[in-house]
Amino acid sequence: MMSGPTLVRRVAVGVLGASFEGTYYVQGQMVHVQWPLGSKATQLGKSSPEAMAKLLLLELVQEHPKQYVSR
Repeated sequence: MMSGPTLVRRVAVGVLGASFEGTYYVQGQMVHVQWPLGSKATQLGKSSPEAMAKLLLLELVQEHPKQYVSR
């Protein structure tokens, strides 16, 4: 069975006054987040896909501290 196109949405988080944007999409029971320096995915739980996407984006940003420390 073929599924329709995947809806990609924008997501943003703030860290130390700086804003970071990425995109996310849901595929099955997984939420996938992408931004210029990487990507992450996790299984959906009780939180909304947007809340999970924000958490994943925050983790990605924190893996690259130079992106917000030097701003």
